[in-house]
Amino acid sequence: MIKFVKILRLNNGRKEELEDKIVKERNVNLYLNDKLIERIVYSPPFEEELVFGYLFLKDHINRKNDLKRIVFKDEDKGHCTDCHTEVENISNNSLLEKQFSINSSKLFVLMKELLSKSIVFKQTGGTHVSGLSDGQKLISFFEDVSRQSTIFKLAGDAILTDKLSEAIILFTSGRISETAVQYAKRLGVMAVVSRSAPTDFAIETAKDANIMLIGFLRGNRFNIYSTNKNLKII
Repeated sequence: MIKFVKILRLNNGRKEELEDKIVKERNVNLYLNDKLIERIVYSPPFEEELVFGYLFLKDHINRKNDLKRIVFKDEDKGHCTDCHTEVENISNNSLLEKQFSINSSKLFVLMKELLSKSIVFKQTGGTHVSGLSDGQKLISFFEDVSRQSTIFKLAGDAILTDKLSEAIILFTSGRISETAVQYAKRLGVMAVVSRSAPTDFAIETAKDANIMLIGFLRGNRFNIYSTNKNLKII
């Protein structure tokens, strides 16, 4: 995920040539049943998780067996990969209601652990990180140049490893958008937690979807913008 480039740094009027670390950005053209449906921005690796997660979150599949075939073709067209997929007819995936409670101090512990996984960010400052938790531990996490792609990879990993039913909370390092909440609804999580701010559409969507929305989780405080009737913070 890291590339070395030569740069010219100006510091207090002094010029210095040196090598800097930057995050890699790639694109994948995603074809579904031979039709181009999306061009996804991401950081390698974990392309399989990225594709499975995208197809799940966009309602093209419900489980890994819905995807009949996946073929990657690296054409090296500006670092772009073609991915061809075929899906069966999908069936609906109904989520059971869950009842859950979590200690507020646990949220800080899990967020701290997630941010500690941002290895590339610490070196480049150019990535986002997101994670899924069962309320006690992180069950998966991914770092990527794209905030959306972190969630695609989380969803794909959950599908491929059958961990989707364990997911209670979606943690993310960045702003909570309406799209992120829609993905959270599709994942079936009860809460979205970020160290940053939500948008107004994100809050409205979370309220409609019965998803707890927590922002500005940092220091020893956080804001609750939307509640979940089945989740209690104690």
